[in-house]
Amino acid sequence: MIESGESPYFSGTDPDLADAFHDFSKESMMRITWLFVCGFILCLSQPALSQSTKAMTAEQMAAMTSNGVTLTLGGPGMGYKGSLELTKDGKGKGSAVTDAGQKISISGTWRLNGNMFCRTWRDLDGGKEVCETWHPISSRSVEVYNGKSKLGVNSW
Repeated sequence: MIESGESPYFSGTDPDLADAFHDFSKESMMRITWLFVCGFILCLSQPALSQSTKAMTAEQMAAMTSNGVTLTLGGPGMGYKGSLELTKDGKGKGSAVTDAGQKISISGTWRLNGNMFCRTWRDLDGGKEVCETWHPISSRSVEVYNGKSKLGVNSW
């Protein structure tokens, strides 16, 4: 029998009730742990699910490219890395290497169309023009999108 002021949860006077509380605690902790893990995974996947920031403006794009710029393409975890020189007269030349060792040559032309970077690379995308929006992820790097599809990361 429980004396007044005693708690069956901690006194051990009622083993069945103490075991029930102990099992409930394990189950609750498992649920809390599972919810925490799911929430953490959801937070990590958020950038992959949607564009993380607004696209660069037309003015920002023009300021960055007006004198030409050399871009670093991809990097760790992106599946490729390389560099691309964009000249102020609208030409681009560079290369990238996939993690599997495949070399990709990049050459062609580029132009700005409002806040979009439009490029026509001879050996990529069937030589067709592709227009991208660039979404800043730091002061010197962007995530590159074609529509809602993330193409990669550029930095300078």
